[in-house]
Amino acid sequence: MSSLKKISLKDIAEVAGVSTALVSFVLNGKNKEYRVNEKTAQRILEIAQKMNYQPNIAAKSLRSGRTKTIGVVVSDISNPFFAQLARILEDEAAKRGYTVFFGSSDESTKKMDCIVEKLINKGVDGLIIVPCENSERSIISLINNNISIVLFDRYFPDINVSYVALNNCNAAYTATKYLLNSGYTAPCMVAYDVDLVHMKERIRGYKKALSDAGKRQQANVIFLKQDAPRKSADKLLPKAINEGADAFLFATNMIALACLYVIKDLEQKTVRKLGLVGFDGNPVFDFFYAPVSYVQQPIEMFAMKSLEILIDNMANGNVVQSVLAEGMLVEAGSCK
Repeated sequence: MSSLKKISLKDIAEVAGVSTALVSFVLNGKNKEYRVNEKTAQRILEIAQKMNYQPNIAAKSLRSGRTKTIGVVVSDISNPFFAQLARILEDEAAKRGYTVFFGSSDESTKKMDCIVEKLINKGVDGLIIVPCENSERSIISLINNNISIVLFDRYFPDINVSYVALNNCNAAYTATKYLLNSGYTAPCMVAYDVDLVHMKERIRGYKKALSDAGKRQQANVIFLKQDAPRKSADKLLPKAINEGADAFLFATNMIALACLYVIKDLEQKTVRKLGLVGFDGNPVFDFFYAPVSYVQQPIEMFAMKSLEILIDNMANGNVVQSVLAEGMLVEAGSCK
């Protein structure tokens, strides 16, 4: 995220005609300690202000922990899962004297970067981020700038950074075994066509369950476009059913909603034969005329742990702490 440091100490020093060290003394409030001429100090401050040297001021805030604010960037605050997270984080942070600022990336790295930069410029003490696809460089940039961050829900295995997430492989494995044990012989998984670890792990768990049941060759994953899930589901779900799929494992809450719109328009005798399992509960499931079981994520624990790790890192330095929590299958009525 190169925009975090558009203006350097060196840039200001060159304009002011002084050394980089002198600029550092002034911007860190040490001009009197190092006996910097008052007029020179004032000129440096004016130049820094004109050059919009906000990122450096924000970084100083992050290191000192003076603002008692936290930035949270999720993919979509309207998603019930993230909305619940936001509610809990806001309440728990307030108990600790922190205010939380929220933003939605809409799965866009560019928008995520923009929100993160604005939060940093506001002087937040740390960040909880649901990273987008292809945002590795942005996360590494934050780490290199010594900004306290905790990744939530998703993480990058090759980046040494704190994260809190679901054990997605185990969760999908459990859900798939549930369908198989309920008598379904050809469960199909519906996922997003993205290169993110949580999606890969859910697919891996699904395939492992089928493999362990001697059905490795029957694994069938259909991929929806993340920016148009409903449109993709309209085409792919009926085709999967025609080809023999008798159950569906939906990889996310929003995928489940997109697919239920399609399923509700199928013949009722077809729908009644389908096994349906998703991730995260939704009030819609209660009103759907076919039972929809789901993997319940420990959202309260996620929020508490993310906040705990972030506050600890802000106070004591960035020590990497990783948490993978287990989900719980909630059965919705009889499957068969």
